Amino acid sequence: MSKILTFEEIRNNPEIQTYLEFTDKAFAVMGYKEHGQGHALRSAMTAENVLKSLGYSVREQELAKIATYIHDIGNMVSIHSHDQSSAVMFLNVIDEVLYGDEVFAVATAIGGHEDKNINPVSSIAAALVLGDKTDVRCERIRTKDMFLIDKYSLVIAACRKAEVVVNKKKLTIKLKIDIDTSFCSVSVMDYFEIFMSRMIYCKRAANVLKCNLELYINKDKFL
Repeated sequence: MSKILTFEEIRNNPEIQTYLEFTDKAFAVMGYKEHGQGHALRSAMTAENVLKSLGYSVREQELAKIATYIHDIGNMVSIHSHDQSSAVMFLNVIDEVLYGDEVFAVATAIGGHEDKNINPVSSIAAALVLGDKTDVRCERIRTKDMFLIDKYSLVIAACRKAEVVVNKKKLTIKLKIDIDTSFCSVSVMDYFEIFMSRMIYCKRAANVLKCNLELYINKDKFL
């Protein structure tokens, strides 16, 4: 009988913690936004909540939380193809013989989370995409002047609040963002320029969950 893989086991795994720690250290050196425990946990909780709100099973919720928590560990090796690296690293940590086929469901979700040209292959994968791509909090900017690095960081720094709201009855998933347009003259169009591909991918993910994605910026609806 297979052993049940749990989120707490993954979160407390020393090897995975090391991967997350060194990933974030590498990103700090590059001046890139936070990709450590903060992003991992926030994204995982969002993924779990999306499936919970839509009535998916407790097990699917936990597997989505697991996959999302470790989706970026491959960045320790390289930012390039890190989705695939993350999946392989996960498989090297977890014994699929001991834990069963659920390991492969998690690995598949992780391995495709950056492929914006296809639909996520499962509810787990869709929740991962939504958890990851909606985490645009300004708190991920490390220093007060980090936003000067590039336009991407500037837009992130201007995102004062980001909230994912699920309505099971209406089958909608709303991303509600508050942008400080007075911050270095950031505009709503700047957000679209930087994040349009992400929003299209989130729309694909929402569709997999039989929902429509709605985007609100400063209370105005754009999608």
